[in-house]
Amino acid sequence: MKVYKSMIAVFLLLSCIACNNDFLERAPSDQISTANFFKQTKDLEVALNAVYDEIGFNSWWVAYGSGTDMLRIEALTDNALDHHSWNAGYRLADGTAAPDDGYSSYRWKMRYVGIQRVNRIFEGVSGIENIDEEYKNRLLGEAAFLRAYFYFDLVYLFGDVPYLTTSVSPTEVQGTEEGPTTIAQRVDKDLILDDLVTQLNAVVNDLPVSYTDSDKGRVTRGAALFLKSKILLYQEKWNEAAAAAKAVMDLNAYQLFPKYETLFDYEGIGSSEVIFDIQVKQDVNQGEFYTQNYGPNSVGGWSSSCPLQSMVDAYECIDGLTIESSPLYDPNNPYENRDPRLRYSILYPGHEWRGGVYNTIPGATYDSSIVYGDQLGDGAPGEWNKTATGYNWLKYISNQDIDESDYWDGGVHFILMRYAEVLLVYAEAKIEAGSIDQSVYDAINEVRQRADVNMPPVMGGLSQSELRTIVRRERRVELAFEGQRLLDIRRWKIAEDVMPGVPEGLTYLDANDNEVTLNWGERIFDPNKHYLWPIPQNEIDISKIEQNPGW
Repeated sequence: MKVYKSMIAVFLLLSCIACNNDFLERAPSDQISTANFFKQTKDLEVALNAVYDEIGFNSWWVAYGSGTDMLRIEALTDNALDHHSWNAGYRLADGTAAPDDGYSSYRWKMRYVGIQRVNRIFEGVSGIENIDEEYKNRLLGEAAFLRAYFYFDLVYLFGDVPYLTTSVSPTEVQGTEEGPTTIAQRVDKDLILDDLVTQLNAVVNDLPVSYTDSDKGRVTRGAALFLKSKILLYQEKWNEAAAAAKAVMDLNAYQLFPKYETLFDYEGIGSSEVIFDIQVKQDVNQGEFYTQNYGPNSVGGWSSSCPLQSMVDAYECIDGLTIESSPLYDPNNPYENRDPRLRYSILYPGHEWRGGVYNTIPGATYDSSIVYGDQLGDGAPGEWNKTATGYNWLKYISNQDIDESDYWDGGVHFILMRYAEVLLVYAEAKIEAGSIDQSVYDAINEVRQRADVNMPPVMGGLSQSELRTIVRRERRVELAFEGQRLLDIRRWKIAEDVMPGVPEGLTYLDANDNEVTLNWGERIFDPNKHYLWPIPQNEIDISKIEQNPGW
């Protein structure tokens, strides 16, 4: 997919949503209308490219990081924390956010920006003459998928939301003292999700299994089937979710990339594992600033998401046992003999890094030299940008961006959907349906036995409860720092167990042999409130729709 800023700028005039206003505000009176824009095939192409541009977003600056804020979600879970209290989303993590929280409001707005653009496409496409019918159906299939993707995101974050399938004007959504207008009322989330599945079923065969050349990165049949499976999984329609995931597997279009270590770097772009990603360019003001935002202080990063100890502890030992039960686990050498995905995903003290070793522990020594800038209290500039947990993310942090590019503008694609998760969705759905057979073990083990991971296989004969624990842990470690954990702890209803309390990092002995545990703040989680984000206050003020409970 090639999305150029000049093309997007044209279509920005189409939307009734100004980039600095919410979706309910009035559009400029001199903008291009749907009726006079959609005249030829290229108009539809440009309009659709503008929808793709809304998949990812960035609440810092529009010019940088379409996928950057997608990674921020990890710091709102028990996997990580953001110790910069001024950053977007911080209060959503610690439970003190309000309905005017900037991050939740921005995410709401940008999802409706994308939805409005799709709705205008469906309304305007009939004005295009001499368009190839098969090509038109493919483009409309892409648009339908993107709208479904936006709505699924809204539903799992906010619950019941206004369900707009036509473009709206300000007068149609302006509420009164009596309440919201019909079109702006919140719709039951299950009705929305059911309709999204219906729409995906309607377009799936209009989408190709793969693309070539400049169309690579567009929505495929596999992406539509996988989104369908995730929606059904969210609804706990286990058999249907498993069948949709199996349909992706049966396409024979995807396979695991053999190197987990480089899947999230330039080598992994366009690999056989990627089903759908955010396409960006390097060094042309269209890229990502993962390194700047999430990298360690030693390379100028801000450490805006720091892995927690519970995340590190989730990785098994190489014998396939947890650290609580494995004889290979050594508390004095806690990172040895561990699942290789730990060292591929997280920087920990003693990790090889930049020609030396990464270290955050004061006074620690290693055989190799310590890379300057990450050790806590070592006097290096940027103490406030050092990790608060003793760990930094390594996944999505590219040495090529550090060494060869403007790492404010890196070109690594953020992966939204990949084949490993298809296998895990299939396994989980079958487990929950009670349809446990060899295919469940095969799916889990295919993920565990990727060439450069090669963890021991899960052996047969396990109970539903035992397999549930395994597949949930497998999702956590396989998909770490990919924005999936927030949905998982919500749909499993475990957020109330894993979120409250003081988030902790590593524990070490100081110069006086005193035990020090790195920690930051305290989190609260009210299950009657925090399973949903607040409806943005400005939307309530305009449309008079009802706020979520507790907010």
